[in-house]
Amino acid sequence: MNAAAKVINVANFKGGVGKTTTTVLLSYLLAQRGERVLVLDLDPQANATDLLARTANLERLDTTLYQAMADKNLTKAIVKIKENLDLLPSDLDLVAFPFLLNKEAKDDNYKRAYFVDFLLAPLKSTYDYIFIDVPPTISDFTNNAVVSSDFVMIVMQTHERSLSASEKFIPYLQDMIDNYHAKIDLIGIVPVLMKKDGTVDNFIISEAEKLFEEDLFKAHISIRERIKRFDVNGITEEDHHDLKVLGMYNNVLDEMLMRIKKLEGVEV
Repeated sequence: MNAAAKVINVANFKGGVGKTTTTVLLSYLLAQRGERVLVLDLDPQANATDLLARTANLERLDTTLYQAMADKNLTKAIVKIKENLDLLPSDLDLVAFPFLLNKEAKDDNYKRAYFVDFLLAPLKSTYDYIFIDVPPTISDFTNNAVVSSDFVMIVMQTHERSLSASEKFIPYLQDMIDNYHAKIDLIGIVPVLMKKDGTVDNFIISEAEKLFEEDLFKAHISIRERIKRFDVNGITEEDHHDLKVLGMYNNVLDEMLMRIKKLEGVEV
């Protein structure tokens, strides 16, 4: 039997910080390395779904994540994006997720938080990695993502509000561990969308180094127009601009994998 997938939540409480793009690109690059990867889009805005659908030129999705959840069978919604990369696609119907939890869990808060974990369990032997994308909120979506995950990686745009949101996420994780027995480790905090030689960006990084110390990634993502184009056209590998962007994310991926090995007690 295959080993259980490593489940990763790329997170932040602030929106617009590159969380979804990081989730998708790390998944895409892991699949290129031969790892079997699933992206679970647990966000009703469906940005991860849109980006991957454009990448694969998909025009129609037969079954949404919410429909599969309601039937308690996530395999019904799985869509193949490329070799080694699958998607559980979101749509606006996922806004009804809290109401589904009301029906399934009633007043049992523990069961409510573990609903997605229960549904994911049969898929864990099929994949090497499962990435969960969630809205930037404290909500049923994030609670379910956290308790379903083995690891959380926080993305931090080099702005004051993003730094503050990243700082607040850590005690939230501890609360989920204490109150819901979540078995989760923090991989670290990744600086994203940094402006080269930006005065504020460099100040935020210096503050982050004081706050997070060794948890702050050395690899980072600089702001580039090509990243925005991926949202419009899907992920491409056509020219040196594409390769520069993918190279940055590959550096983050390398550090992420190294940090996971350390957390698992593997010598690197």
